[in-house]
Amino acid sequence: MHCEQCGAKLAENTKYCSSCGNVVSKAETGALLPTEYFSISIGRLMLFSVLTWGLYEIYWFYRNWAAVKKTELPNIWPVARGIFAIFFCHDLFKRVLQTAKSNGYAETYSAQWLATGYVVMLIVGNVWGRTESLGSLDLLIMVFMLGVTPLFLLPVQRAINFNNKKLGLAPAEATKFSGGEVVLIVLGCLFMTLSVWGILLPE
Repeated sequence: MHCEQCGAKLAENTKYCSSCGNVVSKAETGALLPTEYFSISIGRLMLFSVLTWGLYEIYWFYRNWAAVKKTELPNIWPVARGIFAIFFCHDLFKRVLQTAKSNGYAETYSAQWLATGYVVMLIVGNVWGRTESLGSLDLLIMVFMLGVTPLFLLPVQRAINFNNKKLGLAPAEATKFSGGEVVLIVLGCLFMTLSVWGILLPE
């Protein structure tokens, strides 16, 4: 294993990096710690991602990296890893699967393929959205991308929900929306309506 701070190789069971003196977390030595990732139902993750045009995914990555920071990597910046998710999604997907597997998760997924698909969809969607003149066909393609992109997060969320259930947390599938979620849905619908109207409205 290597130091998160300077990249130097770490000796087995060491508490400090011999090169930079950084305190070594258990995660860096290969030990898996019980991590309570961000619990949310599959349906709500899809709904919030689409209604916010993918902005909710930044929050999703932030919450999960905040959980990792709390138990495994105290030196990381969850906000930065949420904003620049394309550079860190593979690592998160891999960590989630390893943690869930340690709790008996029977399913599996390829962190590499999920991360690749997610990044490609984000890049294509951003490039397409910067087109100067958007028509009805462009709108359909963008809506399609909005629906497809969060699909790459679903296998990860299933592993998270299994992991959190094993840790004794309440199930992610709540019967009612919270006040904050209701506000998010209302604002998301309004934002979606205005965006579609702005694209289709003739100049």
